[in-house]
Amino acid sequence: MKAYEQIGRRLQQAREEAGMSQEELANVLGYTQSSLSNYELGKRRLYFTDLQRIGQILGKPITFFLDDANEESLELSDLEATLRGPYLKDILNASRDLKPAQRKAVLDYILWQKSKTGGAK
Repeated sequence: MKAYEQIGRRLQQAREEAGMSQEELANVLGYTQSSLSNYELGKRRLYFTDLQRIGQILGKPITFFLDDANEESLELSDLEATLRGPYLKDILNASRDLKPAQRKAVLDYILWQKSKTGGAK
């Protein structure tokens, strides 16, 4: 998925969470509804200053739109294949009841382990 598409999906998600239609948000921003649609579909590029303004209107930090925008996401088939590997299901099940900060600590530990081994599998 391209970065523009990811940002567009996040924009649509934020707009919907705010309970706004495309037309309503477009009017507030001074855009046409079709322009906003193109941003949400990732067909047009949004500039950083526009994202900041949209974030303020929708009550989202700029990072909401940018997180993971440049990372490759796993396709469902890749995720299913990965889950068949040893221990991953156990790790996910064990972390299910953890608080967000605890999950972050687990992720940090995994990334630390990965960096020590050079990402070896």
